[in-house]
Amino acid sequence: MGLRSILNHAGPQRVFSEALFIAEKARHPGRPVLGEKLTVVLRVLWNGGVARAAIEDARRLGMLFVLREAAHDYDLSSVDLRVARKGEGPLTPLFWAITSIYAKNRGRDATVDLDLILTRWSEVRGPALFHDQFAGIMGLLRREVRGEEYAVYIHETNLRRRSIMYALPAILERMVLGGASAIFTNSRLNARILEEHGFRAVVAYPGTYPQPRISLEREPIVLAVSMWDEWRRPWWYGELARKLRRGRLVMAGSWARADTMVRFAMEYPEVKVTGRLTEGALRDLYSRASVFVRFGFNENGPGLGVLEAMGYGVVPVVNDGLGSKELVENGVDGFVVRDYEEAVQAISDLLENEPRRRAMSLATWEKGKRFTWDAHADVIREEMLRRGLLRS
Repeated sequence: MGLRSILNHAGPQRVFSEALFIAEKARHPGRPVLGEKLTVVLRVLWNGGVARAAIEDARRLGMLFVLREAAHDYDLSSVDLRVARKGEGPLTPLFWAITSIYAKNRGRDATVDLDLILTRWSEVRGPALFHDQFAGIMGLLRREVRGEEYAVYIHETNLRRRSIMYALPAILERMVLGGASAIFTNSRLNARILEEHGFRAVVAYPGTYPQPRISLEREPIVLAVSMWDEWRRPWWYGELARKLRRGRLVMAGSWARADTMVRFAMEYPEVKVTGRLTEGALRDLYSRASVFVRFGFNENGPGLGVLEAMGYGVVPVVNDGLGSKELVENGVDGFVVRDYEEAVQAISDLLENEPRRRAMSLATWEKGKRFTWDAHADVIREEMLRRGLLRS
């Protein structure tokens, strides 16, 4: 009880609130209270695949609880949204110092806000889905203190990392996974890794808004979309751009650090670097581009941009270090390559063979139409219903 009392930070108001909650739940032991919505919990609201998935889940399944809101371009008008904090807090420098040990190149917006995780968990009541293992610490605390079940969505796992530096994150992840009543992930590769370590995960691929019709008339644009930082090795894209026989590379999306973007743009003038884009501008690029390229480096998730591109009929070229390789039938609806040299060859050949480019565009669009946000949400809803975490 000593640990639970500490975790509760129990003042009189909180004790009273907890008593009311316990009384309400006693009518339906182990089950969500009628009228409760699924709370989707997100650590940081910024431009990125984790945030996009959480937003779309909340749009379809319940409400979105954001621990910290940073700069972003999302339309949240139809999302039931609650934000714990906008911008940095007084302890951000401390927690950034810790986070930077693991993710220095991602910038301060990537900070893991332990103060919010450890103090705001009790505000999440009833059915809950936590996006990533660090948000899942809140679910673990709820289970320990209040006995509430929870689900967690793993975007990338640390369980295969052998470096001593990742020992603590891996321990925390195991604790969160061990306490979860349902685990979701975004690729079969991630699911296999979790299974290797004793955890069963349901694959709920991220969704997109595929186009109902596409034009096969395209410009020779080679598009790359991501949240850019040095960990994504942008120089691979720069070297690719220098060696393409045809077409021009456009790198779209926000950069974690402005100085990284400026330095890259100066070093590789062959690349058009857009920086942060509106949703409309990004959709326009998808509708005009011929090829989409994305490299991953021990990145087990699919990369949301790959799926978005497929929904527009943009032929994907990915390397074997990215989880989306499992979605590409090599030479039929895209290419799986080992490095940027092979990517140069595949892209150049395709842009010089218009009939093949058109055929592959149609093939990737047909496949991409399966990956919708509705289908993604259906997988989560059905599994949580099956596990008794939601009521129909």
